[in-house]
Amino acid sequence: MKKKFWTSDKIFGLVAMFISVITLIIFVRQTNIMEKQSRLSAMPYLMIETSEIGSKNVYSFQLVNHGVGPAIIDTTILFYKGRTHNMEFKDFLKANFRSMDSIAILNNASINRGLAIPAGGVRNILQVDGNKEDYDTFFLVLEELYSKDFDFEIRYRSIYDDKWRITSKDEIPEKLN
Repeated sequence: MKKKFWTSDKIFGLVAMFISVITLIIFVRQTNIMEKQSRLSAMPYLMIETSEIGSKNVYSFQLVNHGVGPAIIDTTILFYKGRTHNMEFKDFLKANFRSMDSIAILNNASINRGLAIPAGGVRNILQVDGNKEDYDTFFLVLEELYSKDFDFEIRYRSIYDDKWRITSKDEIPEKLN
């Protein structure tokens, strides 16, 4: 009498292996989903915002983190008239525009390498506050600045070392590889 190839032990063994393989696939997919969710829960989203109160002659530039994790600054570079400037925005304006000497700068903050801007955090880059003449002069400086191919680039990263950059030409952060 010939033995059957498909015995109940072989069938149970194959079913158990099949279930183990399916479980492994599900486990790997779920781990990937959890890792992605963890990265997204710590994603910074920096934007440059401007604020103007014409009635009070106040104009400000702010770096705002609209993300859910801290943004850690790597580099800040200003480009103007084909040259690169590694300096603070206030110092750049004072060095390139003589009319800035008379304008009252109420507040400014540096954006140095390693600075962490928390989720929902705001860094006031520059705030000009003064009389109507200073306010109008500042707008003339801004007009000239943007007419001469002014650009800036801020590169930052998340706590997971994912990297982004923002520039004056883009409204949304660009993910870097």
